[in-house]
Amino acid sequence: MMDPYGDAALEATALRSFKRMSIIGGLISIAAGLALTFWPEKTLVLIAALIGVWLVVVGIFRVVEGLTAKGVSGGHRALIAVMGLLYIIVGIICLRHLVDSIKVLAVVLGLVWIVGGVAEVVTGFARTHGTWPKIGTVLMGLLSVAAGLVLFFWPGITLTVLVWITGFWLIALGIIQLVLGFTSGRAAKRATQNSVPGVA
Repeated sequence: MMDPYGDAALEATALRSFKRMSIIGGLISIAAGLALTFWPEKTLVLIAALIGVWLVVVGIFRVVEGLTAKGVSGGHRALIAVMGLLYIIVGIICLRHLVDSIKVLAVVLGLVWIVGGVAEVVTGFARTHGTWPKIGTVLMGLLSVAAGLVLFFWPGITLTVLVWITGFWLIALGIIQLVLGFTSGRAAKRATQNSVPGVA
């Protein structure tokens, strides 16, 4: 006999997991974005270090999400984890080569954002639980692709402009993540109520 409350319970679990990842990632993104926006003339070493740390942190969360995500297939969980590893590798490269030119860093970062954004979009459409997580993942993926294309095709832009673009992108991404995180939290409560027999 099928459990009529099983799907609701699974959706609630997926939404709570998405909420935690979104809020933590959003706060980190906003903090990094504000730092880059208000101190655009810091040295390339500081900028590369911030970007490298951000990539490593985001990569770790992506790997964790790939290992623990609910409501997506094993193949898509693997894709999320692989993208997380890519973020980590590129982040470590940035940290190990802080004196590399901003042009090379821009091209690499742009490529990572493009590939990562495409993966986010694919993952978003593949989600089977939670409308908001699905929409949010697709929106963040499209935003990543757009930012990546700018950096990839115009790597020679000035350091200040690059820092501002990166800062604004991180702030926008962080705000989206926070909004989706809190929205998913409310949706998780409703799903939890639906999973309990006798609760309307």
